[in-house]
Amino acid sequence: AYMRDTGDPKTAEGGQIEWGYYEETNPRLCHPRDLLEKDQARLSPSQRDLDMDQILAPLERAMELTPILGELGYNESHSFNGLLQVTTDGGPSMGESQKVRGLWYAVAIWVKDGPGMGKLIADWMTDGRTSIDHHAIDYARFYPHQTQEQFIWDRCTETAMKVYNPAVHPREPFSKGRDIRRSPFWEREKELGGYFMELGGWERAHGYAANEHLLEKYGNRVPVREDEWDNRHFWRVSNAEHLAMSEDCGIVNLSHFSMYDVEGPDHVALLEWLCAAKIGGDNNIGKGIYTHFLDEEGMVRADFTVIRMADRCRVIDGADAGPRDFRYMQRTAQDKGFDVTVTDVTEKYVTIGIWGPNARATLQKVVENPEGLIQENFP
Repeated sequence: AYMRDTGDPKTAEGGQIEWGYYEETNPRLCHPRDLLEKDQARLSPSQRDLDMDQILAPLERAMELTPILGELGYNESHSFNGLLQVTTDGGPSMGESQKVRGLWYAVAIWVKDGPGMGKLIADWMTDGRTSIDHHAIDYARFYPHQTQEQFIWDRCTETAMKVYNPAVHPREPFSKGRDIRRSPFWEREKELGGYFMELGGWERAHGYAANEHLLEKYGNRVPVREDEWDNRHFWRVSNAEHLAMSEDCGIVNLSHFSMYDVEGPDHVALLEWLCAAKIGGDNNIGKGIYTHFLDEEGMVRADFTVIRMADRCRVIDGADAGPRDFRYMQRTAQDKGFDVTVTDVTEKYVTIGIWGPNARATLQKVVENPEGLIQENFP
């Protein structure tokens, strides 16, 4: 709840007291299609009418806190339900449409952010880039499943419940819209007691109960987080797993990584334009090239791995950056006139990371040609 004096600050008159409250347990979501037109709304489309019955319980609580409210009376004509725009991840949504060139969005922007966001979107539309990193608010950050109506409704409901409900931990996972994407190893990870969080729709294990014996093995080498807040949504076993992997070998399921095939006559030319590292040349065929992904000003957009094949390149990108980089590659190809096709193959393949001093020897045990992995053949 909040209260503020609505009097004229230029005079000594106090005016009226404005009070409000937030329904954190059962927010009144309004579908965009249910918004009134400007000429239909009594106040404005974002200010829906409220009658006394709807606000009686919170008003009684407000009068307990500030008894003078009961003496001043209640002006129902000035009462309204002010709508707040929320998104599925709680942030603003700005940028060019993923489907229509030249259609730009700037939504879920609150009053305090308006001037800065106006400058940002103006720069973005005119110059193609902004002076600050905009990845967290980019409209292109959403995967297709995150633009489905039911997903949006469920996640926005949860977001609305958390906006004014302190304190929401930055690592706190969403409970709605889960179990949408699972890797082929999900069942096995579940058997191992995986502690799952979600990224890009993927259920991703952040540690395994089956490895908790490592906590005893490494003892005080595993840091202890003393504060309860610091321990939320964190599993100490993951630090022990890291130590074990650094001494021997570990397998990490990276199936949440986005994966795109870039094909066509100009596929190498496109990636040469976008990447800091050398992609072209016959010597790179069959190799994986870790590189920065740049914009026209040479600024870093992301980092990813390019697998150079004879007829195509496969880009392995982070789950969080995937949709933005996918769209940027497509738009760059269009703008530069490159004859390429960019295809999302994330769900056709999996990504497995094998790390540690014994990674090479471990992998040699399961491949058809172990000699292909010796230092001379696979440096």
